[in-house]
Amino acid sequence: MLKQLFSACALLAVAGSVGAQKAYVLPSPTDANSEMTLYIDMSKSEDGIQNNGLKAILEAFPDTTVYLWTWQPAGPAQGNGDWDNSADHQALTKVGNMLYSMTFVPTEYYGVDGPQLFSLGISCLAKLKNGGPMDGFQFEAKSEDLHVDIIPQLCSARMCIFPELREHDDFLSITYDNAQETYEGLQNMGSDECYLYVLAKVDLFTSYEYVALADVVNTPELQMEDIGEGKFRMTFIPEDLFADVLSEGEQLQELWYYVVRPGFNYPPGPPPFEIISFLDCE
Repeated sequence: MLKQLFSACALLAVAGSVGAQKAYVLPSPTDANSEMTLYIDMSKSEDGIQNNGLKAILEAFPDTTVYLWTWQPAGPAQGNGDWDNSADHQALTKVGNMLYSMTFVPTEYYGVDGPQLFSLGISCLAKLKNGGPMDGFQFEAKSEDLHVDIIPQLCSARMCIFPELREHDDFLSITYDNAQETYEGLQNMGSDECYLYVLAKVDLFTSYEYVALADVVNTPELQMEDIGEGKFRMTFIPEDLFADVLSEGEQLQELWYYVVRPGFNYPPGPPPFEIISFLDCE
């Protein structure tokens, strides 16, 4: 009974913490490549902080359509529209009294990768279609600027990268779950059969293979370790792995890779590359 009471209190505490925020996302922690919902609670807004007066307008006209305006981690891939004419796809859904939401896949909606989302978070505000002043009300028809930090969800995908945020000289772990493999010829791998083909990109036009594809299965450094339950892992420092092939002054921007198995050939067409990007914190 005491344990059940403790669990109920914990859930209420989490709900209260979320509810006290002007803007938040669910689920949290968040998978950057899955749907999440951004909530803006205008009942918590404070008019007049940044020439904002949307709360008073919505109290007077509660059925007015509200729009999202966002600029971080990037502007929306489809754009915000104009300040005096928000794009229709930016309309928020009213889900409660003064509570508005939008559901999207962050990497698709913003056109960014996971590290950018997690390092920058989401900056946004709510506004009317025309965010300028409205007759009879003080200030502009917008909320104050809002920010939500995004907490990464532990990965359970076919390919998991740790850490979510990384530089080219950090330790990097790639974990591959063979149980989620969709290519029939790669399923049910033996403990010594899993390798990675790895390509380093330093700019849009320059890339380096660690070794040619034909040599991958003969290169011990590219063999993934069997860690049990159908999972394989490779841990390395990307900058060190490619130290012998990078020219002076070149720096890794991205790592492209895919799984290789002795005797298996992918179907015709582009290989199924996975891409890892690196932060530049200089």
